[in-house]
Amino acid sequence: MKNRSFFARSWHSCLTVSAFFFVLLAAGCQPESHAENQPESTGQTEIIETENPPQYVSDTSPEDCIVCGEGKGTVLPLYRGQENLGIVNLNSFDLAPVTINRYDDFGKLIEEAEQGSSTHITNTGEGGFFLSVTADTNRGYAHGHLSFDKNKALDMEKTASHLCSDCLNQMMEHCWSDVPFCMGVIDFSTGEIRLFEEKITAFTFGNYYISCDSRDMDEGDLREIDLLIFYCPERYQD
Repeated sequence: MKNRSFFARSWHSCLTVSAFFFVLLAAGCQPESHAENQPESTGQTEIIETENPPQYVSDTSPEDCIVCGEGKGTVLPLYRGQENLGIVNLNSFDLAPVTINRYDDFGKLIEEAEQGSSTHITNTGEGGFFLSVTADTNRGYAHGHLSFDKNKALDMEKTASHLCSDCLNQMMEHCWSDVPFCMGVIDFSTGEIRLFEEKITAFTFGNYYISCDSRDMDEGDLREIDLLIFYCPERYQD
């Protein structure tokens, strides 16, 4: 009986000690996040204020706008709707086409190979621009050379005499410079215009990629831009 009593007391002691260590282990295994108070979420979102681009107002109505209207007094109606670009002087709206896609006299796209390549030269006279451009219609790209008076910056008053307020603001929306060049590129299919700028050496424009590395001539008052234009519409669309 003594042995049984001793065994029972020993067994109860072991159970008590085991239970005590189990409680300690359970308490020690809890992650610190349960023991510490978590910081409360404030639910606030940082708001970054951005400045709105300046708005430009033109007295030219949409009906008289060269882009929105009939384009009277310019060669724009000859190319309107084509999947091609034009180099344009926004102060005078003199323009020259860059014919990457060929069209017949009725405005229908010519979808056949062309033998060789052709070079087109445009000179709009004193105070204007000189453009020499060679297009490879089979591969869908063109390269050329543009030169113009480097002192001829964009004249907003003259430009507003050609464009309505909507077209003027659409053009200036993508302009990063306070004093952009008077020269730019126009998409004949959409009527959108993008200006050339001193620090912008390449950009995408609709279905085109345009490289436009510019430099001042050492002698004279000319600025030159080397042009490389790829017709590259999106391959995959939703």
